[in-house]
Amino acid sequence: MSIIVSRRKESKWEPIIYSEKLHDEILDLMQRDFGIKDLKKIVRRRHKESADIEEEFQRYGYLLISSKKRLDDLCSLLTSNLRSANSIYPTSMHEYEQRRDFLNFAIVNCEQIVKELQHVVGIFEIGRASCR
Repeated sequence: MSIIVSRRKESKWEPIIYSEKLHDEILDLMQRDFGIKDLKKIVRRRHKESADIEEEFQRYGYLLISSKKRLDDLCSLLTSNLRSANSIYPTSMHEYEQRRDFLNFAIVNCEQIVKELQHVVGIFEIGRASCR
C-alpha cells in the first residue's frame, strides 16, 4: 500500500542515527581538548628556539578553537545532508538525482571530518604527546 507524499513522515534511517552519535562523540572529544593534557608542553617542545613562546601558545590555542569549530560544522553538515536526502521520496529522475547529490555531499562531509581529525592529530601530536 502506498502512502501519499504529503502524509509521509521521515523515517529513522540508520545513517542519520550514526551521524548524530558521531557528532555526540566528537563533541565529547572536543570538550576534553582532544585528549591534550598540556598544550604549553607541546608548544615548548616544538618551538625550543623560538623567542616568543607566548605568541606560539596563542597560535596553537587559536588552532585548537578553529579545529573544534570546523569539526562541529562538518558534523552538523553531515547530519543535515543525510536528513535532506532522506526527506526526498523520488518520483522522478530529477528527485532521484537530488537525493543522490545530498548523499554524495554526506560522503564528502565524512572525508572532511577524517581529514580534519588527521590534521588535529598532526598539529597537536595526539597519541605521542599525551603518552609522555
